[in-house]
Amino acid sequence: MGNHIPLNVSPDEKPLPDVVLEAFGGYPKEAQAKLLAVRELIFAETKNDPAIGQLRETLRWRELSFLTEKPNTGSIIRLALTKSGEPAVFFHCGTTLIETFRAQYSHIFDFEKNRALVLRLPIEETLIELSHCIKQALRYKLDR
Repeated sequence: MGNHIPLNVSPDEKPLPDVVLEAFGGYPKEAQAKLLAVRELIFAETKNDPAIGQLRETLRWRELSFLTEKPNTGSIIRLALTKSGEPAVFFHCGTTLIETFRAQYSHIFDFEKNRALVLRLPIEETLIELSHCIKQALRYKLDR
């Protein structure tokens, strides 16, 4: 299996959906782990805030993407590698999200132009800040 996400997970865990396996299957293990952790944060923020509504997990541009539906409360979030191969959380470049995150967290995160928050530090060290960024994206249309 090499660097691929294992198709079999432990009996107490749900198997990963095919879209996740397709999106992350070829990524290095460390990148997979970081992006899977962010995926869990996205679901946690959605669950913790009923105003966000229903979340759809899908592939967009061959990247794992999350869209708020019923109601459409947020901006799309994509999880992928940057062109240089670093795991990152991508946001719609037509929003002010990255500009906002830079103002709040430039001392913690690196950014790629106006579209990505690059995950260089261990997720465990940035959970609070990363969760806050995710929540802002999922509530983008509500909070404007």
